[in-house]
Amino acid sequence: MSDDKEILLEILHDILGKEKLHYESRGQISFDCPICDEDRHKGNLEVNYFEHVYKCWACSDENGTHGPLGKLIDIWGNKKQRKLYNLLQPEEHKPKERRKDKLRIPEGFTLFKDSSLVYPVRRQAYNYLKQRGITDDIIEKYGIGFCDSGVFSGRIIVPSYDNKDDLNYFIARSWDPNSRAKYKNPEASKDEIIFFENTINWDEDIHLCEGAFDAIFLPNSIAMLGKHMSELLLNTLYEKANGNIIICLDSDAWNDAVKLYHNLNGGRLYGKVKIIKLTGDDDVADLRGNISEYFYEIK
Repeated sequence: MSDDKEILLEILHDILGKEKLHYESRGQISFDCPICDEDRHKGNLEVNYFEHVYKCWACSDENGTHGPLGKLIDIWGNKKQRKLYNLLQPEEHKPKERRKDKLRIPEGFTLFKDSSLVYPVRRQAYNYLKQRGITDDIIEKYGIGFCDSGVFSGRIIVPSYDNKDDLNYFIARSWDPNSRAKYKNPEASKDEIIFFENTINWDEDIHLCEGAFDAIFLPNSIAMLGKHMSELLLNTLYEKANGNIIICLDSDAWNDAVKLYHNLNGGRLYGKVKIIKLTGDDDVADLRGNISEYFYEIK
């Protein structure tokens, strides 16, 4: 094994822990997924260090846990590991600069206010939102709609816009309880956007949530679209946030929330970071945003 491969494997072990399986002849090694494994030790995240790619076979579609190996190291590695990988990364596997196509609202999208109240598809979508406690005011505020045709047909659409009011992402959630894939994401990078950016007042308290359906229940909130914060959001909070930052992750992400607390609670943000600790299976959406009794003091 070459020195470069040994160093790369050391980086992977430092980030992901002990390997589950390793096929050296194929350059393939598997680990527990840091997002979906939850101590079940399934080894669903596979890395091919010959091709410099990775994929979680359990949650890649829902959480975007796939792509070039550099993406994995950017998300879960530290600055030293990222710099070291950049030195090891073969030229043919380095990202190429390419023009990004502008993200567009999906085919078949309709705002609820623009659809007939008796249209069956609208009624199905609207009833789903009502069952989740989502009010007409929330629907209006965030421009929530639905798709009745195209690849996102049968899904609620929660759009997000940047600070120039350009669409930067959207969440597509099926309202069919029997759907095999609850979420279907657009072909856009979650790490390069701030969800609900155009709604954020950086001078007020900011809530950080995992998903869009949590964030819509809290004022001035950002959906991280997962349990981990992008470098863009981290840097933007350090630069712009003037109020408190309130971390509101699900109960199963308590360790991630504590880690995020310590990452944020420094410099100009020191003493401004708060955290809630949920119990049981309820998340922010289940609680309809009523989180006042769950604040937790980290000493």
